[in-house]
Amino acid sequence: MTFIDCAKDGKIALELENYLKNHGVSAKTDESMVIVNECNIEQVLNDFLKETNRSAYNIRKIDFTNFLLSKEIPIEDFGFFRCEMCGYAVSSEEELLVHRRAHGIQLL
Repeated sequence: MTFIDCAKDGKIALELENYLKNHGVSAKTDESMVIVNECNIEQVLNDFLKETNRSAYNIRKIDFTNFLLSKEIPIEDFGFFRCEMCGYAVSSEEELLVHRRAHGIQLL
């Protein structure tokens, strides 16, 4: 069995269940979790996102039997700052300046 966690979004879980059934995949929904008997489901999930125009969503493979379908939200929306060079995240501009110095970037 394969489990697809829709990140507490029951509506998208039901849409995914219907999509999978329409494509010959046995699926059932339990709240926001979609359970399927297929193991090689990754391509079907990517097709679901494309065909339903959900470009803001991603599929993350957690392990062989668990996937996460969720909307990407930039950490900047939560008030964090990200290093342009390595992607390291910090909670304040001061911490970011200190971190940048570790890369050898000298800012006046």
